[in-house]
Amino acid sequence: MLTVGAVPRVLPKQAASTTAQFITRRAHLGDLEAVNALHHRCTLDTRYARYATGRSGLTRTEWSRWVHPAAGSTWLTAPAHDPATPVALTHLLKTDTPDTYEFAVLIEDRWQNKGLGSRLAAQALVEATAQDCHVLTATIGATNARATAIMRRLRIPVPVPAGGVIGISIRLSERS
Repeated sequence: MLTVGAVPRVLPKQAASTTAQFITRRAHLGDLEAVNALHHRCTLDTRYARYATGRSGLTRTEWSRWVHPAAGSTWLTAPAHDPATPVALTHLLKTDTPDTYEFAVLIEDRWQNKGLGSRLAAQALVEATAQDCHVLTATIGATNARATAIMRRLRIPVPVPAGGVIGISIRLSERS
């Protein structure tokens, strides 16, 4: 199993992962205001890279789905010195295809290029395996250099873009 940095082997459902700089924990319904504040601190370019649109936040209905245990897992990451202010949002959400999850991450601009995205992606791989996920997918804009760099750092092949997007599909059983 591939891990990067201080990534736990398994992130239990109620546990928090702590590295020297960051605390990552499961997100809850009551976190919506903080999540939308995170979106507002992100530039339009960052939000577009995550959603392929400039959306400025999530609705209560969307957030309710993302944090519901039946949907998968959603985490917030905050600096250890300010745990109430999330700087990253990560999710593994179940898709309509059995044993297949979608991975995505949003990181506040001032915390990008510090290794956090790679750490969160590696943590998501560990958690996906723990949840018996067989295939992990991600859709990346063809111009999203940060996301493609993360995939390459994790030795995940990045296919040629089609229609302006890169569709990544990782068979986790082949990564052991």
